[in-house]
Amino acid sequence: MQARLISTRYCALFAVCSVVLFLGLSLFFLTIGIQDIPLRDILHAFTAADPSDVQGLIVRTLRFPRLLAAIVCGVSFAVAGALMQGVTNNPLASPSILGINAGASFGLAVAMIAWPLASFQATILCAFAGAALATALILLLASARQGKVSPVFIALSGTAVSAVFLAVTQVLVVYFDVAQELSYWTAGGISGIKLPTILSVLPWTAVGLLTALSISRSITLLSFGEEMAIGLGGRLPRIRVFAGLSVLLLAGSAVAVAGPVGFVGLVVPHIVRRLVGIDYRLVIPFSAVLGANLVMIADILARMVAPPFETPLGAVTAVVGVPFFLYLANRKEVRRG
Repeated sequence: MQARLISTRYCALFAVCSVVLFLGLSLFFLTIGIQDIPLRDILHAFTAADPSDVQGLIVRTLRFPRLLAAIVCGVSFAVAGALMQGVTNNPLASPSILGINAGASFGLAVAMIAWPLASFQATILCAFAGAALATALILLLASARQGKVSPVFIALSGTAVSAVFLAVTQVLVVYFDVAQELSYWTAGGISGIKLPTILSVLPWTAVGLLTALSISRSITLLSFGEEMAIGLGGRLPRIRVFAGLSVLLLAGSAVAVAGPVGFVGLVVPHIVRRLVGIDYRLVIPFSAVLGANLVMIADILARMVAPPFETPLGAVTAVVGVPFFLYLANRKEVRRG
């Protein structure tokens, strides 16, 4: 009982720290840019909107939508990665490593080329289709291999699928002469995002997040093995279908907003499980908050590295993600599967 009480207090303290960090980063996020804006002017931009106030206009039309985009993408990529790692028991699983982000990018690029006048909701559906295609290819490669499939094999298969999708996307972009429109997006970034775009993505993100929370207890059971999960009443096909649906919704909508930003879904769930344990009723919400914080920090750094120019967001997250991936891939238990 005492151990449970300590654990509850620890999780509550971690939750408070995460929320405080989230609020602090959100305010700092709005102040940073080509023109630094004081905090008092940030608050004034929302409390007393003045059409002649240039700084207030920048905050409301440029930086606030960008903040929402960072939060949505961080939540989506982190929760999708946590779901994938929980369902597959694969520490290397994430939307970027297994090619889902690249598949969504391919679907979105096809939509932009084939239907340039299509609505943003239509392009999001194409991103979902591309993500589903990438998932199907990974499952096909895994089923074609006899015996137990190691996490490293799945990761390598995902890397190969991702490379194919990105190569085909680049060929289409160059052939149809839309490289300029898609070049920064394919590198991953949320610069210039508009508020209507974020608002159109929010329903998809909300459905994906609620689905993830609804199956969180079942995913915790899977952490103890499939046989135990079945013995405790878990219905594996149902869990996997809902988890896959949630991953497609979260990863597809996030890629539609920011492009294939990598490694957020790989790094964040590992940090969260180390801090709060394997109970996915805690892992999923904490991954959402920590994922949002990580993307906000990455986007702040992207604006501060070489001002007034911006570094692609995907490049910043890769600086942290690639060494972490190599560390995981070289762990003995991961290599053995």
